[in-house]
Amino acid sequence: MARTRSTRRGIAALLLPWLVTCTAPGALGDVFHLKTGGTVAGQLLETDAENYRIRTTVGIVHIPVSAVESIETAPTPFEEYDRRVQQLADTAAEQTALAAWCDEQGLKAERRRHLLRAVELDPDYDPARRALGYVRVGALWVDGRRVVERSPDGQKTEDAAQADPERLARAIQSQWYLRIRALKQSLLGSTIDRLVQDGRTRILEIKDPLAILPLSQVLSEGDVDCRALLVEALSQFPEDEATLNLAVLGLLDPDADIRTRAATELARRKDPRVVKQYRAALRSGNDVIVTRAAAGLGRLGAAEAVPDLIDALTAGRNKWVEMPVDRYFLEWVTVFAASTVVHLSAGMSATHVPQIGVH
Repeated sequence: MARTRSTRRGIAALLLPWLVTCTAPGALGDVFHLKTGGTVAGQLLETDAENYRIRTTVGIVHIPVSAVESIETAPTPFEEYDRRVQQLADTAAEQTALAAWCDEQGLKAERRRHLLRAVELDPDYDPARRALGYVRVGALWVDGRRVVERSPDGQKTEDAAQADPERLARAIQSQWYLRIRALKQSLLGSTIDRLVQDGRTRILEIKDPLAILPLSQVLSEGDVDCRALLVEALSQFPEDEATLNLAVLGLLDPDADIRTRAATELARRKDPRVVKQYRAALRSGNDVIVTRAAAGLGRLGAAEAVPDLIDALTAGRNKWVEMPVDRYFLEWVTVFAASTVVHLSAGMSATHVPQIGVH
């Protein structure tokens, strides 16, 4: 029996990299492998001489035929979704349960649709309200969501932004997120060194700039090794979004070594915006951020920041009103604002505005 178990474990170890490659992207339907290295997964609706029209988890997108390297046929969750809708009881509980399933499948628009229906059926249904981002204040539910922009006639249709390059970017990023998360869970999280090294190699082979945000989102939630790998991966990208997330890591990561690695890469980039934002951090009033910003400025060799450092670290300094950390970092997005543009073909590019993915 012991030999059988050992054999099974050995087979599982051999199959694991293959399973990560084959099952992670395919879970969301037909996979369109792009020449840039990214992928878009969804349901092919129609094809003309120039474009594929694909239903994805972020809406309908058009991809130039010339931008696609290959198409991998796989099961799609939309078929299962349609089957579940046909069997759905129109109650708040059932609508919320289907919304939870949609969330697991990455069907964000469908998830929201069913949560809103649950609230229509029962305005005080707690699970649906909280899933939508509402907070109870006394007897009232307060909507904490951002207002969704609608078309001039007040309607938001599925095809309204089908040619929107930002939507196409989100579709590509959603696939990178799934792929990187699968690598983290199945390879980077393994106790077998060979698999961990395989996971590292796959991460560092990623060259698509649209993977910067998913890399930051997934790997920043990992252990120290994952976060060190994140610094190494981001160092390969010259884009503003990589600089932005490295700078945030340099202030927020709990591990001093990770902060040092991020600062070392930032020093190599010689980006004056980083120094400016770290100097502003000295005035945040948050003692942890102030201390880390001071250390970061030292590693950046920012001689111009010496007066600020003296003022911030002197015991008798004035105490500014403390700025909430989240609001402070939201201002960074406007500073590192150069959009990431990935050219898919002569007539189509995917555009993404830099965001902070580090948690």
